[in-house]
Order: sequence, then structure tokens, then C-alpha cells
Amino acid sequence: MGRSHAHEVADPGEPCAEQRRAGTGRYVLNTLDKPDLDLVMRTGRLASYRNRQYLLREGEPASGIHIILSGIVESTHSGTQGRELMLSTWEAGDFVGAPYILGDHRHSWSARALGRVEALHLDQDAIRRLIAQSPSFAVALIECLGFKGETYSMLAQTLAGQKAAERLVLLLVKMCENAAQDESGPISLGRITQANLARMIGATRQSISLILNRLQDDGIISTGPTKMVVNDLAALRKQITD
Repeated sequence: MGRSHAHEVADPGEPCAEQRRAGTGRYVLNTLDKPDLDLVMRTGRLASYRNRQYLLREGEPASGIHIILSGIVESTHSGTQGRELMLSTWEAGDFVGAPYILGDHRHSWSARALGRVEALHLDQDAIRRLIAQSPSFAVALIECLGFKGETYSMLAQTLAGQKAAERLVLLLVKMCENAAQDESGPISLGRITQANLARMIGATRQSISLILNRLQDDGIISTGPTKMVVNDLAALRKQITD
């Protein structure tokens, strides 16, 4: 989106302490020390986005990356028949704009705010300057691109599954692994709607409801109006092999 569509924000704050401890390799700002972090914040442009407002659109020229400082962003792709597929959701600390962050390319998918989002936009010139000035930033960026590659590889494997139940379980397992929480206890996945899960694996909402009800009856997950909790990750993984 153009700069005129975003509103400047005065103080986005730094990534919270919990994010800085966990998710190394996923969150681009996590491993930076204060001088490098300050450099990145000075180099980028702070902006806020309204609910459903696009940070970037599929098919538009690539314009760098947007590091999410607060809020949730969804990545979507429009299929050949106009059907929108939800690829993933990203939280504070993640960035959108991959895979082509440099060079003359076009965005492969769109990124849209779910609720209010604050982000730091680094255009291609800013990224090049930061790579030259901060080796730590360059390494963090490479690690994040690896994480994103793994995420979309998982999505491709999930969509290749023959049954909706298998695709959904694979997706939930990966979400648990990405949550950076203690796997020996309950893992909160936050607010995930059945409609979004259906869009992510190419299934109907009705089939998602039936599968989740079965997992809940078995005590593997708990669902509520505001969040989903995986109570037993080992049992969830076992669903894949059974």
C-alpha cells in the first residue's frame, strides 16, 4: 500500500520481553542488541493499519518488509477461480513481505490487518543499508526467511494431505511448535476461528467443526469463544500416525 494510506504512530514500543526470550529464528528483532535495535527503529517508517486494511497486496511490486509491532496480520492468496485461501497468521515480532524482500519482484500473496496493527516498514533501500551496517540484522533476517520457508513448506504438505482431518491435525501441530511454549503442558493458540482454519486447509467449516468436536471429546484440545488450547500435544501428534 502507498504511504499515504498509513498513519504515523508516535511510540510503538519494543518487542516485549517474552518475545525477546522465545522464538529466535522467527522474530527478526529478537536477537538484536539495543544499538542494532535502535538503528532498525530509526531506519524504518512507523505506521498503523485499520482492521482489514492491507499492508501489501498480491501482484503489487515488492516494497520491502513490514515488521509487526502489535496486532495480528493474515497472509492470503487468491486462487485461479477467485477463491481466497488463508495461508497463515502473523503476530508481533513477525514480518510480512517475503519471499522477495530485495529486487524487482511482485508480492506472491497479500497481507491484511486483523484488527488494529502497528508495524515498522523497511523499504528495499533501508534493508540494504541495515544489512551493510548491522551483521546481526542480516543474520536475523536470514534466519527469519528460513522460518517462513519452513512454514510455507508445511502448508504445502498440509494441503497435499488426502483427508481434511489429517490436514487440520498437521496444521495444529505446527501451530503448537511455532507457539514457543512448554510442550509438556497446555499450549494456547489464541483466537482461531473455524472459518479461518477451513480457509487455511481448503475444507468446509462443517468438516472443521466435526473434527474439532472429536478432538475436544477426546480431551486433546479445548475450545472457547476467544482461544483454542491444545491440552496434549503428544496425543495430537499421534492422530497423524493412527
